[in-house]
Amino acid sequence: MPIDVHPKRRGPTSDEVVAEQKRQAAALKEQKAQHSAVPAKVEARAPAPMMAGNLTYAEMVAAELAPSSFAGQLVKFNKGEKKFFILGTEEEVSPAIDFVALMGEAFHGWVKFGGEGEPPTRVMGPIYGGKFVKPPREELGDLDLSWWRPGLNGQPTDPWLQEVLLPLQNVQTQALYTFGTNNSTGRNAVGRLLHHYNAMLRRGDTTHYPVVRLTPSGYHDKRYGWVDTPSFTVMGRVEKNSAAVPESVAADMKDDIPHL
Repeated sequence: MPIDVHPKRRGPTSDEVVAEQKRQAAALKEQKAQHSAVPAKVEARAPAPMMAGNLTYAEMVAAELAPSSFAGQLVKFNKGEKKFFILGTEEEVSPAIDFVALMGEAFHGWVKFGGEGEPPTRVMGPIYGGKFVKPPREELGDLDLSWWRPGLNGQPTDPWLQEVLLPLQNVQTQALYTFGTNNSTGRNAVGRLLHHYNAMLRRGDTTHYPVVRLTPSGYHDKRYGWVDTPSFTVMGRVEKNSAAVPESVAADMKDDIPHL
């Protein structure tokens, strides 16, 4: 009769079972810790077309159906012809029309124009409200001058431009327009209007918007001679969200906007 020379196997004791369970639990805990320590993959994305703060649902739907960064028709200033005009129709905007400058809806920031047929990229937000701060130019990328397109002077031109969008409402018709500019004279004109509105706020007038006329102006430069510029002539003020006839502020117009 053969003799079994192998010892008989015995099952693990209760202490060994508990020890094995503790070992497996510790290994699983360490594995989870290592997994959570691995940084998540971050995908680079292009800047959002607009950083407008909190939008209502209706505003988001409008932006989806008609992507745009301005209200109504876009108004520009033509230096050569010394006039404001509506982009697309080329219709001149009369300097006799009164507009409510909707300062609370004014935007500023950066714009980058793409190739032909491509929509511009905008990194912008409201000037008033405290929800947006214009990022430094360095954060936008496109810093390699060798990729910049030549400008009118033949030198590389920064693809990112500073832009201001100022909504305007016709006092008589209530039609909406937006004055848009990305050049220094246009930004200067809007900046002077901002100075006027800021003075109104410092005086405690938080319930009115300025009423302005779009007036061609200019100044004499020692190097270039006469330079045509846009300007906003303050005509009065009107209650916010009101269609009332503008209230005259001739008595407190000491901070009127110079025609530069």
